[in-house]
Amino acid sequence: MTESHPMLRWAEANGMTVKELAEAADCSDAHLRNIFAGRKDASLRLASRLSDLSGGVVPMGAFLKPESSEARA
Repeated sequence: MTESHPMLRWAEANGMTVKELAEAADCSDAHLRNIFAGRKDASLRLASRLSDLSGGVVPMGAFLKPESSEARA
C-alpha cells in the first residue's frame, strides 16, 4: 500500500472530500487525484493555492517532484 499524499491526509483530517478541495482550489477533482497519485505535477500556482488552503500545513514542496540528477547536470 502506498502512502497517501500529505494534502489528501490534511483534507481527510479536516473533513474535506477531494471534490470539495478541488472546488476550493479551482481545479478538477480528477486532476487532484492524478497529482495525489503522482501521475501529474501541480503547477506552481496550484501548489501555492493548495498550500494556502491548508494554512501552510502542507508546504508547496509537497506538490513538486524532486529534481533528477540528470536535470541538474
